[in-house]
Amino acid sequence: MTLSWQGPGKEPAGSGGRVLSVCRGHFPAASGWAGHCRSLGRGDEGPRISGSGDVDTGVSLSLDPPGLFVSSQPSQVEDAPSAEKGEEEEEEEEEEAAPGPAPAPAPAPEDPVEPQLAEASQVLGASEIRQLSLHLPPRVTGYSWRLAFCTSRDGFSLRSLYRQMEGHSGPVLLVLRDQDGQMFGAFSSSAIRLSKGFYGTGETFLFSFSPQLKVFKWTGSNSFFVKGDLDSLMMGSGSGHFGLWLDGDLYHGGSHPCATFNNEVLARQEQFCIEELEAWVLS
Repeated sequence: MTLSWQGPGKEPAGSGGRVLSVCRGHFPAASGWAGHCRSLGRGDEGPRISGSGDVDTGVSLSLDPPGLFVSSQPSQVEDAPSAEKGEEEEEEEEEEAAPGPAPAPAPAPEDPVEPQLAEASQVLGASEIRQLSLHLPPRVTGYSWRLAFCTSRDGFSLRSLYRQMEGHSGPVLLVLRDQDGQMFGAFSSSAIRLSKGFYGTGETFLFSFSPQLKVFKWTGSNSFFVKGDLDSLMMGSGSGHFGLWLDGDLYHGGSHPCATFNNEVLARQEQFCIEELEAWVLS
């Protein structure tokens, strides 16, 4: 707060005394306020004091000098630092309130590596191949697809399929199209072979295009992935039903829901006739 005062002529009636008492000290009116008085003088009519001083808001004043008038108004000296401080505080608050730099957007996933087929498929088109490649295990990303067996070239024989699989240990994609034009099949984590029991891993899955791709992954309920004998090839099992089975002549087949993959019937009907079958080795 700024105090201003001046000599006779503008003082309120009833003023009397000799000392101006301000806050924590007494300052003789004749000497002014040390370090605070802008101007000090003596007029013809007696002591004349004019000036201004800074005091804390809420101080008590007692006025004694006759003819002394004291008025108060907000101090520009005090208010300037206060205003600057207020502005600084506001800036700090704005900085605190302002959100930090926006996080960098997550990098867009890279486009999947397009599978390299040694020759064209008679069952799958480019779109189906791309869709299937997205569901293959990461470990086979970028692997080339080699056609190890196809019925149009090697005949309709399960024995012939086993022979063509000899020497291969890598995963196999089995794809077929039935006489209704339905495309479906299975991914086996290891090569198709003759076996006395089930083999494979949880990477094995069944799929169907009906017409959109549906993939049926391992449920974890059992490990009946793949089993092959001379009379049939079976993939997935439970309660006496197979997710996919093919007979020895690779002409007839069937599909039922099974616990291994919790799959739907892959074909339009539970029993179907094969029109074309391919076995692709991924390596």
